[in-house]
Amino acid sequence: MAELRTDSTAPPRPRRPPRQAAVIAQSERQGRRLSTAGWIALTLGAGGIGFAYGTASAWATWGIFAANALLVVAGIWAVLRGRMHLTPVLTSIQGLPADERIVVFLRSFKDDAGFSRVAARRWFRLLFTFMLPTPAHLRTEEDQVGRAFAPFGRMVALGSTTDRLPHLGAQRHYASDGTWWNEVVAALDRSALVVLAAGAGRNLGREVGELVRRDDPTRLVLLAVRDHDQYTRFRAALEGEFPKGLPDYPPKRIRHRLLRGRYVRAAIWFDRDWTPHWEMLDGRFPLLGVARRTQRALPRALQPVYRRAGVPARLKPRTRRPWAVKVSVLVIATFWLAPLTLPLLLAGLVLAVGDILPPEVPDLSRGLDPGALLSLYTSWPLLLWLLVVAVCGYRLWRGGPYAVMISRIQGVFFPVLLLAAVLGKLPVPGRVLFVAFVLLLLIVLSMPVAALLLVRRDVRDWVDSRL
Repeated sequence: MAELRTDSTAPPRPRRPPRQAAVIAQSERQGRRLSTAGWIALTLGAGGIGFAYGTASAWATWGIFAANALLVVAGIWAVLRGRMHLTPVLTSIQGLPADERIVVFLRSFKDDAGFSRVAARRWFRLLFTFMLPTPAHLRTEEDQVGRAFAPFGRMVALGSTTDRLPHLGAQRHYASDGTWWNEVVAALDRSALVVLAAGAGRNLGREVGELVRRDDPTRLVLLAVRDHDQYTRFRAALEGEFPKGLPDYPPKRIRHRLLRGRYVRAAIWFDRDWTPHWEMLDGRFPLLGVARRTQRALPRALQPVYRRAGVPARLKPRTRRPWAVKVSVLVIATFWLAPLTLPLLLAGLVLAVGDILPPEVPDLSRGLDPGALLSLYTSWPLLLWLLVVAVCGYRLWRGGPYAVMISRIQGVFFPVLLLAAVLGKLPVPGRVLFVAFVLLLLIVLSMPVAALLLVRRDVRDWVDSRL
C-alpha cells in the first residue's frame, strides 16, 4: 500500500519486489493448551493476590503479590496467544458463501498493533481492579469493533504479509501483492458495511478512491484512531477524495483525555449526499465499562446507521448454556447455603441421638435453644446473605464474566481456608461432629470440581458468546 500523499515534489521511491502471502503457523493443539493454561494461571494469580495482604512480613507480602502479579501477566499472554492459534483464517474472501453478509475492515497494517490492545494490559486496569481480568478485559479493540458491527455480518480483512499468527478480531485472508486488490474489490462488491480506519498506510488512498467511486456513503463508517495527529494527517492527505470533505477533530477536553489508552476515538458516518457526521466515542461514563467501551459506544454513536440498515444494535447470543454451568451453579449454591442447613442438621442429629447415646457421652440436647435457632433464620443479615447468593448465582447462570471469574477463584481458594478453619476447631471427637465434618468435606471437595468445570472450553466459548 503507497504512503499517503503529503509532498508532491518528493522523489519517487524505488520499486520493491512483490511480497508473497504470509505463512501462518497455527496449531490447534497448542492453542487449546495455551488457552486452558492461561485461564488456570489467571485464576491462581488473581486469587493468590488476596493472600498477600494476610501475611505478617512486609517482604512476604510484596513477594507473594509480585509472584501472583507475574502469574496474571503470564496468563493474559497465554490466553491471547492461544486465541491467535485458534482464530479462523480465510482461504479466500471471494470464496465465502454468496448469501453471507460481511463487513469489510480496511486499515493500515501499521495500526494492527493499536487495534490489538486489550483492557487487561492497561496500567490503571491492573492498579484499580486488583488484577482480576475477565474474558471482557481480554477483548482486543479490533474484536470489539467486529462485535459492534456483527449485526451487519462477519467482519473480514486482509492480513499483513509479515504476520506469523493472525491478529484477533476480523477474520483475515492472507494475499500476496499480486492478488490483494482483487480480494478487496470482491469484498467491497458484496459488503453490507465498510469500516475504514483513518491511518497512513500504503494504498489507503487507492482504497478510499474506490469507495468514493462506488458512491454508496451509507455503507461506509470511518474510524478516527490513535490520536488527533493521525486523523489530521489523514484528513490533510485525502479530504479532497470525499465529495463534502471531512469534519475537523473537535477541541480536546478532559473527557477525551481520559480515553487516551483507547485506540478507537471517534466514528464518522455519512448521509446519502456524503455529508459527514462526527461522533466522539466517549461512552456515558468514561471510567466505567472500560473493558468493552468501544463495543458499546459504537452502536450508541451510530444509531442512525443501524436504523437505516434495519439491523439491531446487538445480536442475541445463540450458544446454548453448557451442562457444566448448570452443575457449577448448583454446587456453588450448595456450598454457600451450607451454613444455613448445617445448624438444622446438627440440631436434628442431636435430638435424634440424644436418647440412645451411652451414659458416659454428654447429652448435647440440653444446651439446644430452639428460639435462638429460629431467630438466626429470621435475621436481616441472613436475608441479605441470601440476596447476595441469589444475585451471584443468577449472574453465573447468565454468563456474567465477573461472576464466572470469581466463582473460579472461590472454587480454588475458599475450600482451603474453610478446611483450615474447621480442622483447627475440632478438638473433641464425636459422632455428630464427625457426620458434620464428612458432609462439610463433601461440599468442600465439590468446589474445586466447580472451578474445573468453569475452565472447560465449552464454558469459555459460551461466556465469550455473551459478551
